[in-house]
This record gives sequence, C-alpha cells and structure tokens, in this order.
Amino acid sequence: MIDDKLRSALEIATAVLLGLVSVATAAGAYQSSQWAQQSGEYASIAGELRDASLSTFITSDLISFDDTELLFEALELEFQIEENPPNVADLIEQRDLILAKATPGVAEQWPVWVAGGFDNADFPTSTAQYVETLLAPTYSANKASSVAYEAADSLTARSVQQAVAAAIFALALLLLGVSGANTSLKVAFGLAVAGAAAFVGGLVISVLAVIG
Repeated sequence: MIDDKLRSALEIATAVLLGLVSVATAAGAYQSSQWAQQSGEYASIAGELRDASLSTFITSDLISFDDTELLFEALELEFQIEENPPNVADLIEQRDLILAKATPGVAEQWPVWVAGGFDNADFPTSTAQYVETLLAPTYSANKASSVAYEAADSLTARSVQQAVAAAIFALALLLLGVSGANTSLKVAFGLAVAGAAAFVGGLVISVLAVIG
C-alpha cells in the first residue's frame, strides 16, 4: 500500500516535471535560435559599417591629398602677394578662391599659418580640428562597427549557453521518461531525482543566459 502511494506520488511529480521541462526546452530552443539570428544580423551590420569605415578613410585620404595640393597652389600665390606686385588684388582673389575649394576650416587656418611664419605646427591640414573633421565619419563608422561586433559576440555566447541548457533539459526529459517507465521504485525515484537535478541545472544556465 505504501509503495503504491509512493509510486502514485512519484508518477504525479514526474509528470509535472516532464511538463515543465518540455516547456523550458521549447522556450530555450526558441530563444537560442532568436539570439543566433540577431547575432547574424548584428555581424552583417558590423561588416557593412567596417566597409563604410574603410571607404570613408580612403575618401578622407584623397581629400587630404587634394587639400595639400590646393595649399601649395595658394602658397605660390602667397609668395607673390608678399612682393606686393601691381596685380596684388587679383592674386589675393585667386588665393582665396583656391582656399575656398579646400575642406572647411582650411581657409580660416591659412592666415594663422602665414602669420606664424609658416610653422609646420600650424599647417592647415595638420591641426587637430582638421583631422577630426576629416576623419569623423571614419571614426564614427569604426566605433559603430566595434559596438555591433561586440553585440554579435555577446548574443552568440548567450545563444550557445541557451543551447547547452536545452541539451541539459533533453537529458532531464530522458531521465524523467525512463523513471516513469521503470518498475523498480528505488530506481525510478533515483532517475526522477537525477532528472529534477538536471532540470534545475539547465534552468540556472538558461536564466543566466537571459539576464546576460
């Protein structure tokens, strides 16, 4: 009689655990696939941003080269202007037109460079403001790419962790299923306990994956 009651209680507990483990397994597998998909999307975005960063860097390099050429053209005119020839007004206008073609900020830095005796430290394309303006798109894309890669790696790790939890849940299902079919009460109880322990372990891993 006692064995029958224990068997009945064990079967009820095992059935409840089987239901819980089944739900946890399905939920974990679904979440793992969602994270894996999101990770792939972030990785794709990171790759696009990396390509954009490279593209803007090349563009910035070409712009810097063009700015330098314009500066040397303006410098030739500046030397002529210093000699104060009769057509000095025309030379100044030509110089200003050339500087206007350069990156914003270059023309404003030009008089500072000239007044400082053409000091290399004040060269218009060497200032921190010029470099920041020119490379801002590259830095922004590169930073965003790094953030996207980190997000992809994090989601991949969480997806793997959730997959491990799902595997442990599958083990718990096996143990609980065998427990329910076993005729020996002691063996059935031992398998049920092992299945419950596996379920708890998988649940802990799953929760840790969810909270990150």
